[in-house]
Amino acid sequence: MSIVTDYLNKSICIPWAGNSWKRDLCADIVEAARTESYVETISNKADCLHKYVHLSDESAIKRAFEIVSKSNLKKLGVKDVYLAIDGKKDLYYGRKAGLGARGIKHENGTNQAWEYVVVSIVSPIHLPLMAVRYYQGADMTNLCIELLEYVRTLKLKVNLVLFDRGFKTARLIDYLESKKTKKPWKYLIFASQDDAIKGYIRQTEEAGKKWAAYKHKFSYGYKKSTWKPSTTYVVCKNAYRTKKGNLQDMVFATNLRPGYYLIKTYKKRWNIETGFRVMEEGKIRTKSNNKLMRLFYFLLRALLCLLWKVNSILKHHYTFKRYLRIVDYLLRDPNKQKPPPIEPYF
Repeated sequence: MSIVTDYLNKSICIPWAGNSWKRDLCADIVEAARTESYVETISNKADCLHKYVHLSDESAIKRAFEIVSKSNLKKLGVKDVYLAIDGKKDLYYGRKAGLGARGIKHENGTNQAWEYVVVSIVSPIHLPLMAVRYYQGADMTNLCIELLEYVRTLKLKVNLVLFDRGFKTARLIDYLESKKTKKPWKYLIFASQDDAIKGYIRQTEEAGKKWAAYKHKFSYGYKKSTWKPSTTYVVCKNAYRTKKGNLQDMVFATNLRPGYYLIKTYKKRWNIETGFRVMEEGKIRTKSNNKLMRLFYFLLRALLCLLWKVNSILKHHYTFKRYLRIVDYLLRDPNKQKPPPIEPYF
């Protein structure tokens, strides 16, 4: 499993460590992911790991993930894809997170979380592509643009980019339309309901229509200039039922052909939530409030999910936990070529 050690070698520099030492460290990290534990609990090399991650930098860690993930994407030969961009929270219970953690609504006993913005392929398969930190003071639009510009380097044919509520900003829509640069993205954003959208919903109700489309213009200021992009709001009446059984409407901002079918298209975005649940099964716990340590572990979790999916498609499908056990098994002895035998249940 040289891919895991490649990520370690490219993200941090431990000049005095030999290959066997690094393989053992990677095996301990993978075991910590499988058991959802701390590296300190599994390994006696945790202090060295943390020391040299602190000496690294954010660009080196992201570049290491980029190199390793690109090589695996080529193996799959995936071209036509649907993308989704969404946020992922790692709850934080410490007191000195600084500007790295963001304040959130009270959740599981804490008001803080380290947050990341993740871009993933959600169709025809689920693969995480990249993640960036969403720290205090960061502009969500800038982070989304950074991720999409990274996707341009992957030579993928992107059919659609899906966004959840909270991503509907005038500048992001202006970038996605890209009328001046002539490099537009097809997008579908689940729009949160403001006064303008509520007015469009009322018009649709009064007309007695199942769905309706409305051209909407924005205005925003950026770098001492005023910009006026436009989008199409598509109102879909009675799109889904809540847990209480009440019918709810859905409104999308999009440059796709309007229609009620957009509800079904938007459901592809939920695959990114499935991917996040898989990542939680391989969570490496840490109490560190260092931004590099947090990013290193988060991208490592994304990389393990990507490698698991590649192995499932090209070789043999295992559950995610069992796949991590196999990686640990093979890392501890590079001469082994086969996974461990399946243990009986009795």
